[in-house]
Amino acid sequence: MQQNQLLTVSEIANWFHVSHGWVHDHASGRRQPLLPSIKLGKSIRFRQEDVSNWLTNLSEERDV
Repeated sequence: MQQNQLLTVSEIANWFHVSHGWVHDHASGRRQPLLPSIKLGKSIRFRQEDVSNWLTNLSEERDV
């Protein structure tokens, strides 16, 4: 994936092997941890770099 690429809910769901509902819940804050996202009208997009950093931070928190 290209660094500053905007990803869709489907692309994140495929990347994480989770449902679209899981992505929506974590992007909206209904569930934790909060997945970093950008709201574009009714659409949700994700910066690939932000999501990669988010994953790194989550794994580092578990290692502590």
